[in-house]
Amino acid sequence: MLLAKFSQEEWELIQALPSSLSLRRIAKRISLSPVSVWRIYKKLYEKGKFYYVFDTRRFGLCYLAVISTYPGNGENAWPQGTLTVRKIWGLKPYTLFSALIPCTFISEYVKSLNADVVTVVRGLEIYWWRPDSGGSILMPGKGLMPFLSKTLEELYFKEKHAAPPRELPDRIEAPDPIDLAILVKKLQAGPFAKPIEGIKYAASIDPLFPRVSEKTVSYHYRKHVLPGWLYNTFIPYLPINDVPLRVFYFEGREAPALARILINLPYFITALVDVNASLLTGQIPPWMMETVYRVISSFDVEAPLCQLVMSSRSIAKFIPHLWKFLKETRRGWTWHWPKEKVRIVQKKK
Repeated sequence: MLLAKFSQEEWELIQALPSSLSLRRIAKRISLSPVSVWRIYKKLYEKGKFYYVFDTRRFGLCYLAVISTYPGNGENAWPQGTLTVRKIWGLKPYTLFSALIPCTFISEYVKSLNADVVTVVRGLEIYWWRPDSGGSILMPGKGLMPFLSKTLEELYFKEKHAAPPRELPDRIEAPDPIDLAILVKKLQAGPFAKPIEGIKYAASIDPLFPRVSEKTVSYHYRKHVLPGWLYNTFIPYLPINDVPLRVFYFEGREAPALARILINLPYFITALVDVNASLLTGQIPPWMMETVYRVISSFDVEAPLCQLVMSSRSIAKFIPHLWKFLKETRRGWTWHWPKEKVRIVQKKK
């Protein structure tokens, strides 16, 4: 039975991660030396990936998932904000685009794909699995397993009657490019990347990026970026050849509620929640599928695309250069749709 396995110290670090802004804070919480925590932290990169989760609405951004028919024509350029392009298998082959873009440009993004779009799911709410949600337990000598705790049971009944996600506002002010550069680095390098590293990265990509002092960067981080932080998390990965990545797409009034429940179970990765629709990704091992479908069957939803499995290789993967969506005017920074597209530098077979 395939499971993600952790030592007790690794699991304690993972559980302390969501509410900790630094490794030093984690060290205090789990009573280990900073050196020991650093060693465990680096070792965990062999078992998964760390994520920084923030309030996208605060920055006028939105995660997006677009499923289209698979063209098979070797497309090599996509709109700015594209995160990944993957081939997925269902009753027929599809392409799954994931993106992080300004809310105001959702329509422009979809049109710019020049694809035969099957469905679009906006991340009006976006969730990553977190270890402290009440849906996971580390079984000694075995590994990470789902746990239908009292907390999760209460959440189930709460979500059954929960309101749909809030729609996006009509008008969203543009943030500062410094704020977006800091976010980009944390998305790229993990939650503990230093704010100044974001500015250095942006300047290395874009020679016109504003040159600012470390003091200014620190101010932007404390006043603008930090208030939008929600939590950090760690997603364990299983061998991709043994456990493929799956996509779960649901429609119906209870689709948002179902996604909010499933994302609490281990081996799910992300959940995008739209109005009457949701899309989750996960690496669900075969032994856990019965538990997952028991939960699914208790909700009034439809799965029009049936089961979807991702290709084991990405067609393309990108770091979002979010500051390229900004343009400076006399009144400050405004949103701007960039014509420049992202391209594959080295195509994977």
